[in-house]
Amino acid sequence: MRIQSNFKICSICLKEKELTFEHIIPESIGGILESDIQCSDCNNRKLGSKLVSKAKRTYTIRLAINYLKNNLPKLFNKIEKGQVYIARKNDNTITEAVLKNGKIKSKAEKADDGSINVDRQSTDKKLREILGKEGLSKEEIENKLDEFKKIEVDKQHKLTDSITVIKRKFFSWFQKPSEAYMDERVIALIAYNYLCMVIGEIIIDSRMNFLREFILDGTKTDNLIIDQIPYTNKYAPYHKIFSEPGETEIKVTIVLFGSIISFVTVKNLSVPKEYNWILVQDLEERSVMISESFEAVKKREIYKA
Repeated sequence: MRIQSNFKICSICLKEKELTFEHIIPESIGGILESDIQCSDCNNRKLGSKLVSKAKRTYTIRLAINYLKNNLPKLFNKIEKGQVYIARKNDNTITEAVLKNGKIKSKAEKADDGSINVDRQSTDKKLREILGKEGLSKEEIENKLDEFKKIEVDKQHKLTDSITVIKRKFFSWFQKPSEAYMDERVIALIAYNYLCMVIGEIIIDSRMNFLREFILDGTKTDNLIIDQIPYTNKYAPYHKIFSEPGETEIKVTIVLFGSIISFVTVKNLSVPKEYNWILVQDLEERSVMISESFEAVKKREIYKA
């Protein structure tokens, strides 16, 4: 869903370039609403591949989407694709695995005795890769694949003269813990994108260079305060952003999956108090609702984007 801006220059590099649509909240974690506020170079190369794409790896995001996987199955698979899991084997040792095509599959690994532990659900592709390195012909590889399918779980089997495999059964899967806090630059970018949409070209004033510099390279500044609370309430399938303008600063509150809260205070930015759009993204219905104030929300004065 898109909202056209009135920007003539890129909101990040401040250059006159063709503008592309940028997600206010990263698409990688379910963001829906877009606005044309950045050039392709900033959107894709400077921020997208290097910064925004990493947002889904935050552990709290993964916990949230795991809780909501029945509500948001497509988003669950999108966020968890390629993510690292931990699994316990029947001998109580653990191994790492990844989510592929909606299924969690462990990595083939060598045991201390030199044998290779292979998930019983391992794809033919992985076994072909292992056998191909041994110089077997295509016909020989296919015969060995049929042989592997017939062996019992947890029993050593000599697949070739140099390869002994053990077909393993893995269970008790859980997400491998990582950073609980999202990269502050991503949080600042979400707040910045929101402010671009709400207050428009006021944000590109040179006095806001400190905010752009922090987003691009992490340059610390006293004019920007970011606080994160990883968990506040039961996870829910929505994102919400709203602002609270003050006389000399503006505070932006970002709520992800109904529970993960970040507060971004931008100092030396004075905007009218009526600039307090409440943006709600319903992730189940894939809809965006905008209201001009909390009072308007109470009165159900909500607009669908």
